[in-house]
Amino acid sequence: MSDGFLFDTFPAAADTPAPVPAPSGADPWHLLIVDDEPEVHAVTRLALGKVRFKDRRLQLHSAYSAAEAEAMLRGPVPFAIVLLDVVMESDDAGLRLVRTIREDVGNRAVRIILRTGQPGQAPEEDVIVGYDINDYKSKTELTTQKLFTTVVAALRSYADITALETSRRGLQQIIDSTDGLLELRCMRQFAAGVLTQITAFLGAPANGILCAQRGSAQGGDSWCEGCASGGMCADDCIHVLAGAGRFAGMGDGPLEHMVTDHAVASAIGEALSRRRTVFASGSTTLYIPVPDGQEVAAWVQTERPLSSLDQALVEVFVSKIAVGFSNVCLYERLKEANEQLEVRVAERTRELAEANASLERLATTDALTGVWNRRHIMDLAGAELSRARRYGRPLSVLLFDLDYFKRVNDTHGHAAGDRALRAVVARARAALRATDSLGRWGGEEFLILLPETGLEEARLVAERVRSAIAAGPVDFDGAGIAISASIGVSAWQEGETSIEQALRRADAALYDAKNAGRNRTAVAA
Repeated sequence: MSDGFLFDTFPAAADTPAPVPAPSGADPWHLLIVDDEPEVHAVTRLALGKVRFKDRRLQLHSAYSAAEAEAMLRGPVPFAIVLLDVVMESDDAGLRLVRTIREDVGNRAVRIILRTGQPGQAPEEDVIVGYDINDYKSKTELTTQKLFTTVVAALRSYADITALETSRRGLQQIIDSTDGLLELRCMRQFAAGVLTQITAFLGAPANGILCAQRGSAQGGDSWCEGCASGGMCADDCIHVLAGAGRFAGMGDGPLEHMVTDHAVASAIGEALSRRRTVFASGSTTLYIPVPDGQEVAAWVQTERPLSSLDQALVEVFVSKIAVGFSNVCLYERLKEANEQLEVRVAERTRELAEANASLERLATTDALTGVWNRRHIMDLAGAELSRARRYGRPLSVLLFDLDYFKRVNDTHGHAAGDRALRAVVARARAALRATDSLGRWGGEEFLILLPETGLEEARLVAERVRSAIAAGPVDFDGAGIAISASIGVSAWQEGETSIEQALRRADAALYDAKNAGRNRTAVAA
């Protein structure tokens, strides 16, 4: 591959080049060239025409204006990369298109590589900070090798992003589908619902069959009518629970009597004997080990071999379904045994849900005051700092400490101190904006994040919070407890890569406020 500069001396193209044809087999990567100079399109196609990444070729598309590119990006083609010129129909057409792609179109995955022949028109530092782009290249410095490296790096990043998004959507689909299944209490309905959700999740034809093995001889529930009616089936009897598509309408009975397709019966038997899910080119047989000792297998037809990501999501789906089977079995046993036990199971389920919700709250909130805990407020501070750095926006912090709070606990008791802390939180919240964040820093010390707020405006907010806290005594068993706070104010300064510097300044200002007499605000120098 030549290392010559791409855009120095390439002759103008007489005609618009046709798109590079996509390869047969795997879907290509789609790359959009956006430039008003035809020769730029021609030389880019010449440089990238034979690029392959992960056994997939590039499909190159051309747009000669920002408006034309926007229309293409709103279309069905999943573009991985946009090679974008800055100056086209206007001096900032490319930069405005970046905003359109990210904000109006809502495409966060496509990798945007800015190329310009006039670097002075769009200085690199300003563009990188102010716009959500992934690379910036001057045409005069861009060699064939550098273009290749840039494109492959962008493809790798796009592949990782799309894989994560696919995984997220798959997991969300699993959650949505299994939530509905877990509401079913009848084994036949549950089994039929499992088949429906499996085929929908895999995007497969609705042809499937779900079977169970191991009856009462294994100490678990018997799902086979033959086993339940007097032990007519052997321990290794595989019996049908539900069918869909060409297997729909099947009644309960041994698999060998119900299914004449030897390949299907063999695949189910193999999954149960090997105790693992079997992925084949035209089908998938899920092995579902139910926690109470039962074993379930589901055969579904698939139109394509499943990818490694699909297979991983299938395993997650199977684990959720296994718990569902166990829950349904438990429910049926309890219903048949005693209605009171059914009520107790429902109570336990609610308690578990409440405990999980409580754990989720405890992971991010302070149990006493209900505001963010120290770990979460620091996570929020990191996110706000990243946004402030990216867009060049102000960010201020307040640290406030309650004055002589030990006296409250010593005089009135810790219950009074807890009441006072909750009252302080309520008053501080009332003085803040919806976009501000309040967290407990430790003991009687609190941290407030003020995004989009400069130092002077932060001082005014701090005074408003201080006045609200000291507005009146806190009532406790008829006693009025006077409360006040000292507040330190600081702002993030451009060039700082951590919120810690701003916090240290705020802490120092807080001590200045205390040393100056308390119940006052001090601004960091």
